[in-house]
Amino acid sequence: MKKSIYIFSVLLVNFTSIHAQTERFSKDFEPIRSELTKWDPIRGEWLASSIVAMSKKEAIPDRTFPEDFTPAEMLRMVPQPTRNAMEQAATTNLQNTTEADRNQWNSVVSVVSRPNCKPTIGRTYGDPHLASFDGASYSFQTVGEFVLAKSASQNFEIQTRQQPQSDDFSLNTAVAMNVAGDRVGIYPNQKPDNVSTTALRVNGAAINLSGKTYFLPNGGTVRYSSNTYVITWPTGEVVNAQVRISSMLNFINLTVQVYPCAQQDFQGLLGNANGSKNDDFEIRTSGNRPAYLAFSSFGNDQMQAASNAAEKEYLAFLARDYAREFRVISENSLFDYAFGQNTFSFTDESFPRVHRTVGDLTNDRQNSARRNCEEQGVSAEEMRGCIYDNAYLEIPPSPRPVINDPTTGAVLGRVEKPIRNVNPPAAGVREESNKVEREVIVPGPQSIEQEQRQTTNEKPSKITKPVNTTPTNAEKETKPAVIFSKPQPTIEKPKPSAPSTLTKPATPTKPANTPIKPPASSPTKVITPAKIGKG
Repeated sequence: MKKSIYIFSVLLVNFTSIHAQTERFSKDFEPIRSELTKWDPIRGEWLASSIVAMSKKEAIPDRTFPEDFTPAEMLRMVPQPTRNAMEQAATTNLQNTTEADRNQWNSVVSVVSRPNCKPTIGRTYGDPHLASFDGASYSFQTVGEFVLAKSASQNFEIQTRQQPQSDDFSLNTAVAMNVAGDRVGIYPNQKPDNVSTTALRVNGAAINLSGKTYFLPNGGTVRYSSNTYVITWPTGEVVNAQVRISSMLNFINLTVQVYPCAQQDFQGLLGNANGSKNDDFEIRTSGNRPAYLAFSSFGNDQMQAASNAAEKEYLAFLARDYAREFRVISENSLFDYAFGQNTFSFTDESFPRVHRTVGDLTNDRQNSARRNCEEQGVSAEEMRGCIYDNAYLEIPPSPRPVINDPTTGAVLGRVEKPIRNVNPPAAGVREESNKVEREVIVPGPQSIEQEQRQTTNEKPSKITKPVNTTPTNAEKETKPAVIFSKPQPTIEKPKPSAPSTLTKPATPTKPANTPIKPPASSPTKVITPAKIGKG
């Protein structure tokens, strides 16, 4: 009895302490919320609530306006004087806060100061060549899954899968990302499940996109057009993933934009983004580091003056010792896997069998490839990498893409009433030719008041016959994807529960309106999605 009373007392004290901390943070945050709602009562309230949710690593609220901006993008639409007042209030609270609230205020300061930070770009492309955030460039002929870029403090991580297409060359064939707590993967070749109609997976679920922005629960977005996925974090980071169709393997060119002045804990194949290329290849283990270690195998004057043998020794160091620093292991993998597979299924530490260089090419081959690259506008920094790809594998030149800002030229009209802007719900299912398909019903624009009246007074719209709970043979072979119909300006979806922060992929809990799931006897690994699609 005494023990029970003691436990209850401890729980009561902890609850009271947490409640008091929440009360203090909410009170101290009120001036920031006030600044935003004075700017725009509807968009400002959403942005303020989103910043608080991000500081707690929780799902953001539904968008109540027409734009499909992330919190960082909406913040760029806020006038500079308002942003300055917000940043000053956040910095003052960080200096005066208790230890319990320090992490939250660190997050708030990072978010509100982000528009003043100049971004930097890194890239992995071709077979593949990498350009670090600090300007170092190198060839990375390896096979396996690797951490391309990671920031533990910002819920930001990108992992790439490199697979061989010969004994000498490999390509980026898949990418998996932690987007502020949501797990996003792109698989243009081998799919991790039975869904072949789309390369995109969100928290384990197949998602078909067609000209529509997909809202991630924790505030990020996925946009798709012309074989290019643009994934944007709620804090502003961007990945441009170009899927290139090839006669060998379909592969992905990735361009990554980050904000180094807001966080200084980057690590991965794209370096630490500290402004110096000299330390991009530092490793914790000594390894068999070559005596001659240049900072770049492409575009570096010292490397170009080195002998071909020295360059190959350097490339061997990168593919062996440097690669081990950033190989993915099962405990930290973000990828989805087919039944019986894991990260070791895609690992070959003996690759490549031979290291190739531009110096191995004849002058005629080099000059022909150079002309092709110049005609397509490839920059001088990436010219040798382009020559390498075009001469050896006939990969078409691919200039570095421009990371577009969707807020450029945007004008925010007045919103009189909140209008829900969320992902289309899966409103019904239909059975056709013994195959289960998802049918998405997209409602037209309507205010929240209209939605409430319809929910109260109107009969539900007629849906097609539900599928029998006993799976057919066809169902055992077919796993449905989430299919988007033609987008409308405003749409409605039930509000999902807040997902947990990602450290490694986990099987999400099953929501009430989950898609039809293949039977347990299916040989394909099934990851039941959490409630995704929340704006």
